[in-house]
Amino acid sequence: MKKAEILNSLRVAAVADALGVPAEMKQRGQYQLLGMTGEGTWSQPMGSWSDDTSMTLCLIQNILEQGSADDLLNKFERYMMFGEWTPRGVTFDVGRTCAHAVRQHAINHVPAVQCGDASEQANGNGALMRIAPLAFSLAKQPVDERIRQSIAMTTITHGHPRAVVGSVIYLEVLHELLQGHTLPTALKTVQARVLAVFSGELVMAQELAAYQRLFAIDFGQLPVSAIKTSGYVVDTLEAAVWVALNYQDLQTGLLAAVNLGGDVDTIATVAGSLMSVAHPDQPVPADWWQATLNHELLDKLMVPFAARFGD
Repeated sequence: MKKAEILNSLRVAAVADALGVPAEMKQRGQYQLLGMTGEGTWSQPMGSWSDDTSMTLCLIQNILEQGSADDLLNKFERYMMFGEWTPRGVTFDVGRTCAHAVRQHAINHVPAVQCGDASEQANGNGALMRIAPLAFSLAKQPVDERIRQSIAMTTITHGHPRAVVGSVIYLEVLHELLQGHTLPTALKTVQARVLAVFSGELVMAQELAAYQRLFAIDFGQLPVSAIKTSGYVVDTLEAAVWVALNYQDLQTGLLAAVNLGGDVDTIATVAGSLMSVAHPDQPVPADWWQATLNHELLDKLMVPFAARFGD
């Protein structure tokens, strides 16, 4: 992928996050977003992005610095405690599972690779929302290395196999889109790949069942009423893929995502990454990008990242 296209995709994800922040956890049908707004759920000014983008920036900087898993968790701590990598120096909307991992590392000195909560109740979308940059940095790596890194960067905050499988599916779909394949083709390829990769790992293989609806041929034809939008990792990945299957126009798709109700900032972030990689010729909507806060910080990290990994 060209460096300009990678930069565009990273910007789309940040815009999608900011677009959805005012409506996060509102009920579907009880509001309608038509563009970038402010206030709402978190009483933040227009263009504010959330933990999705802040933690993505931490990952981007860690990749640029060739940092370790412990280095990344240290960055997450500085974000949560001191407001670094935020639009205005203010931290809000920190997920419970991510906060637990940071405390394990900062207070209890648990190694990063062991900090992710492995309980079934910890299957939120806090890894999925921040992990897309790995698709670019690992694009030329063999599948075994891509999956190893996907697992490592997930388990520092989310240790349950279901969350891990969700990250692997998402990143491998992005990988296939980067190769120029369509989303339906990518889903078919990734289904076979993850079945093969996890065939010898019983726990992982069992968790694939949670994602089977995603791989159904007619998944994209489901009515919106069948799409769940909680912070559960399976719901988020399904909702984002459903949007990307049903909307070819980036701006229309992002608006559809943020009007689904529920955890819409993360759904839109994930959907935005999928759509922008699938349609690299579609630029981030200019007025929305201009309304997004703290371009200086976003571009300080996104521009060199795109330059390093772009063709």
